[in-house]
Amino acid sequence: MASPPSNPSKPSSPSPSEPFTLTPPTVVPYTPGSSFSGNLPRHLPYSHQHPPHSPPPPADQRYASPAPSTTATSPPSSFRLSTSTLPYAATQFRTQSLTTAPTSLPLTQSTLSLGASSQFQSQNIYPPQPHQSSPQQTQQLQSQSPSPPNQVQNQTPFQFSTKLAVPQFQPLSQSSSTSTAKTPPKSDKAPITAPTGATRIQLSLDYGTTFTGVAYLVLPASKKELELESLLDSIKVIQKWPTTEAAKAPSQISYSLTPKGYEQWGYNIDDNSLVLKRTKIQLEEVRDRVEELRTLGELLNRLRLLKLTREEVRKNGVPKHLAKEPEDIVKDYLDKIAEMTVKDISENIGRKVLENISIDLTVTHPAIWSDRALNSTYRAVRAAFNSDRFPQLNNISFVPEPVACAHYTLREAWQNDQVEFNRNDCFIVVDAGGGTVDLASYKVLSIDHSKKQIKLEQVGIPLGDTCGATCVDKSFEVWAKDKLGPEDWERLMSEGVHDAATGGHSIVRPNLRRLQDRFTPIKHQFDGKENTFAWPIQLPRHTSTSVGATDDASRAQSGALRVTTEDLREMFDDSVDRTLYLVEQAVDMIEIVERLRVKKIFLSGGFAQSPYLFNKVKEFGVKHRIEVQRGDDCWIAVAKGAIIKSLGIYTEKPEFVKSCPRSYGIKVRRPFASYENHLRKDVDVDGQGKEWATDQLRWFILKGDGMFPNRPIVVTHDCNFSAKASEFPSFQKRASSSTSALAPVYREIVFIASPRDKPPLHLEATDEGQEQQVSLRCDLTKVPRDKIEEAGDKKTGKTLTFHVKVEIRVLEKVFVKITSGDNLLDEKEVEL
Repeated sequence: MASPPSNPSKPSSPSPSEPFTLTPPTVVPYTPGSSFSGNLPRHLPYSHQHPPHSPPPPADQRYASPAPSTTATSPPSSFRLSTSTLPYAATQFRTQSLTTAPTSLPLTQSTLSLGASSQFQSQNIYPPQPHQSSPQQTQQLQSQSPSPPNQVQNQTPFQFSTKLAVPQFQPLSQSSSTSTAKTPPKSDKAPITAPTGATRIQLSLDYGTTFTGVAYLVLPASKKELELESLLDSIKVIQKWPTTEAAKAPSQISYSLTPKGYEQWGYNIDDNSLVLKRTKIQLEEVRDRVEELRTLGELLNRLRLLKLTREEVRKNGVPKHLAKEPEDIVKDYLDKIAEMTVKDISENIGRKVLENISIDLTVTHPAIWSDRALNSTYRAVRAAFNSDRFPQLNNISFVPEPVACAHYTLREAWQNDQVEFNRNDCFIVVDAGGGTVDLASYKVLSIDHSKKQIKLEQVGIPLGDTCGATCVDKSFEVWAKDKLGPEDWERLMSEGVHDAATGGHSIVRPNLRRLQDRFTPIKHQFDGKENTFAWPIQLPRHTSTSVGATDDASRAQSGALRVTTEDLREMFDDSVDRTLYLVEQAVDMIEIVERLRVKKIFLSGGFAQSPYLFNKVKEFGVKHRIEVQRGDDCWIAVAKGAIIKSLGIYTEKPEFVKSCPRSYGIKVRRPFASYENHLRKDVDVDGQGKEWATDQLRWFILKGDGMFPNRPIVVTHDCNFSAKASEFPSFQKRASSSTSALAPVYREIVFIASPRDKPPLHLEATDEGQEQQVSLRCDLTKVPRDKIEEAGDKKTGKTLTFHVKVEIRVLEKVFVKITSGDNLLDEKEVEL
């Protein structure tokens, strides 16, 4: 790093002014009216699966392993039951620095080793259940901790409802089963290799829109390459979460106060709390001014209605989420995940392990994910998995979710003799998650069956769309609102809610959570087959008697909504149609553009366990003569696949992400505002009489931002300089026919780099020993004519505004340049 030069004197020329904008990422669009057309709303909100909530056990039993239930009903013998996976609704959102162009990280020519694990099958699988406490344990816990009102006891998010007063589903056709379905499932309780003096831990984080999973592997460094693969069966998936044992935890958190001792995240949230969901998607969102104004209007209205009296604040607290950005909420949630990771590793390996063993962390992200969202994810992960919790955490890498999914999926398929590829064969991995559906396509360059090695090349770019399982939930919400009518719906949603202001966040209210809980088992069983009966969805019992109290069959009967097969098809069709559209795009890319043949489609991810989606993809495969397969470890394929990819066993390791060592910005002027602590002595008045606060610092790249491999951080900032036409004679000369040289007119832009964790906001607060300042000069006579604006008249005097652009690019060094149109005005190179 270059030593900072002496602090130059404060320039007398005006500083450039705002604004700073980010371009939203480009996503693969779904075109209505295509082969798989459906009703696609202009803006598709999101809705999540919400598991029923159990009351918290006592502190000393909160994370204890519950005893297995002895009363569970066994599924038919023809079904494959996996205790290490959960149904499709419990799935993660699949996965660019500060620029926002979509990014694909191709899997270059590499070798992938495929080894032993669980079965793949082309049939529907019986949705498994998370580990539950026994009835005796549940009764004991209930006696020690009060239950929230109307709580469904002993029910997991993925149990089928046994209280529906209708004929029972035929779960799945036995004719679709194979003999492999009778094979006992592989246990996730694989032994962990005992650590040695040369041991390291490989950790993976699959932070999803709806659910989050963590896996890790203890890896003795002395093991040889072939021996490493044998350790893959020892990958440990964290199963213990507050009150529930499952392979993943819901990606949800609440800031509502609760007197009942709830953890207020994951499975353990008070039924009467406001829950923040789908926050991961908000990392990607770039809202326009209309959306921002709408959010502000709603916030002001809610704050007006909110009674923040001393008694109300004491009882319900101040709504904290209103003051938090999406990145802050993600960080708060990942704090909880990191705590549970520390606890699990300490209990299974040893208390001193984290202090003495090197750790590498791999984080997965959607295939279509902007630099803005990727950087926010990195900052949140870095803050949660910090050096206090993980003192030996050395490296963090990022892997696209479909790439991680492909590594695990292929390895599973090979073990089950389902990799029947030849050279130049292609396959598609469809990672159907809760928030998005992501696709990655590959071509087989070479294959060695005896060594179980396969060399792959990624074909085209990853595809993705926000059409995961949460789209079905949103469609259900729209359907229920239509059934009840706007007035009853609003009364139902607002009942018992003290603070309904969202602050721009995705909030799920208590009664909507209850409705979604009752809809979830119906959704999980739906396979699209015709039925003559309707499924009842009981409205929350404590709601006003006027809500749903009607005998109108088209709305609600006896306080219950009734959903038919046709209703369910309509709820699924938007999501399924958009998924099939993505698959068709991938197939066309391979067969038409690359002139190759698609041999298989591997369906993975939590949403892949939907019988209806699986049947629709199989129908597509039959029409195109493509085999469709699905694994029984769909829900944890990404978390485990990230570890396989990160080990570099016969494949390239992902490169590590570096943290930006300094913050980078420029000196600007801003509209004067006393509430922003602008000083009167810094005020400058322009030719139009507008007051500006000068010598303000604007930071575009912050210390700690992620520097991703081979992907520079690039930000641009539009600046303008103002001058009176009478003080700028060269402008009048340029407008004439004279060809003589124009006298240069310089303005200065000051670039600043700061090593502080919280960089200063005013130029006078900079320290010559810390901040590095570099001056760039731009000659306004080089600004193109179309980049100059005139204002005013001869009477008041004309004012000229010159528009220039500052670009900061960070890679191995920092490059700063000033341009106007196609003209380069100045550029400098600075050490990181």
